[in-house]
Amino acid sequence: MNEVRKLEANGRRALFDYGRGIGGPEVLVEYRAKHSGEADCEEAIAQAEEARAEWEAQQEELAASALGGSAEAFFISPETRQYDTSQPFRVRFRTWDEVVVPRGASKIEALTYVPGLVGAIVDWIVAGAPRPSRVMALAVALGVVGTLIGRRVEGPRGQATHLMIFVLAPSAWGKDWPLWCGKKLMIAAGWQELLGPGDFVSGVGLIKFLKRTPLLICFVDELGDLFQLINGQDNNPWVRDLIGHFKELYASWSLMITAESAYHKSVTINHPAFTMIGFGTPESFFETLSSRDIESGFANRPMYFPFDGFKRPPEQDVPKGMEEPPEELVEALKRLRPRREKGPILDQKDNDELAPPVSAADRLVIDWGSEGAKAVYFAFSQEIDGYEEKDKRKFAVGRRAAENALRCATILAASRQSKTVDVEDIEWAVKWSRISLEAACGGFEKYVFDYFTFPKFCAEVFETLRLAGGWLSHRDLKRHFRAHMRRGDELQRALEQLLSEERIRKAKHKPDRGPEAVGYEILLEELGGSK
Repeated sequence: MNEVRKLEANGRRALFDYGRGIGGPEVLVEYRAKHSGEADCEEAIAQAEEARAEWEAQQEELAASALGGSAEAFFISPETRQYDTSQPFRVRFRTWDEVVVPRGASKIEALTYVPGLVGAIVDWIVAGAPRPSRVMALAVALGVVGTLIGRRVEGPRGQATHLMIFVLAPSAWGKDWPLWCGKKLMIAAGWQELLGPGDFVSGVGLIKFLKRTPLLICFVDELGDLFQLINGQDNNPWVRDLIGHFKELYASWSLMITAESAYHKSVTINHPAFTMIGFGTPESFFETLSSRDIESGFANRPMYFPFDGFKRPPEQDVPKGMEEPPEELVEALKRLRPRREKGPILDQKDNDELAPPVSAADRLVIDWGSEGAKAVYFAFSQEIDGYEEKDKRKFAVGRRAAENALRCATILAASRQSKTVDVEDIEWAVKWSRISLEAACGGFEKYVFDYFTFPKFCAEVFETLRLAGGWLSHRDLKRHFRAHMRRGDELQRALEQLLSEERIRKAKHKPDRGPEAVGYEILLEELGGSK
């Protein structure tokens, strides 16, 4: 590609990002300066401004939903509020009625103000953080509480409470403190043996760990490095097995039976509950993945917490003594999972003996608090199912969005000592699950580039037209398949192939606004057919 074409590609990418909320008016000024005089310069800028307006309207709607009212506060200040270090930190276990979202909180930050022990942990982590991030603190709090009630608490639909939460944030945004806090809380609660490794060398090593301790929480510092190691060694089955293990360990109350080889006997893990809280930059994480991770089902298991806004959290002055969790917090954690002086410990063995399964009688069931709470869950489940015909990638990535929401709601209910998942719990969790799904889809779209073989390219073009209602403009097709072309002419070749097969034809459509657009439509007799 020559320099002129590079400039054009970079400029258009900047306009594309601007339309999705990245950058300010300077993007348009710079683009106009570089491309003034070109026939479509002003048209491209107008399209970017229109896309930006639509994006801002969507954000306002989301903010209103998150804040439970007017979205006016969402646009006041994008910065994360700092803890008032002039006052001594005090642990507060709030109810839902006592939770107050500060004016000026963004739609994401608003969802970090929660009741119970989870909310108290978030407050403590934020109060002691050199660069406070409530999103990072919430991920750690959910992981710690979910682990301490793991293999003992069962949710309304029989689900467990272990999670994989991946926090996606730029480098040097303050992840070291919340990672340290998660480990410190587990140690202070008296359950240091439930802390797993932060790095994984092989699937065999993970299985050996789980054999002794099926309840486990792992804090991973660099997700990109971890998955680069795993996905970069296709010829090393000992490492590549980790993805399969991660998928299997997501299941609730399962029996994990490993394959036997010439060197390793088969191992049965009774009811494993594996939690992973990982941090990484969006680029380094998503660029290690491929469509294979979506198709295999791995990508739909984690929750993806995006960073809150585009500004780095400012530093704050941290009071002395914040490195130790308050006594009230530690006692609350110990009550979640008290040590047993006598009798079998369900979660850990000192020798090579397998930890036993957890009988139904030993589980505490947290049920629905009302029909209304149940209705919120099923409405969200149906929302996800609806993507199967509208957006296949979103459906594939979101298959377990409802399950993850219910796990989060169960953890939050348990943290506020409730025997039921109530409407507030599941509504909060559904909002987080939607944010997670959007973050995942955005990451895959922006950073994952898959190059199709020619037959699959033809099939994908036809399917994209079908899902769009039978017609798409040539411009939208080029945008959709940009990340799937290695040479640059694959889309045109696929369209020519489908035209020669008389499965599609060129067609013009006049939208409600704007000029007539040239595109392609599926022939009527093909609309109900297969690829």
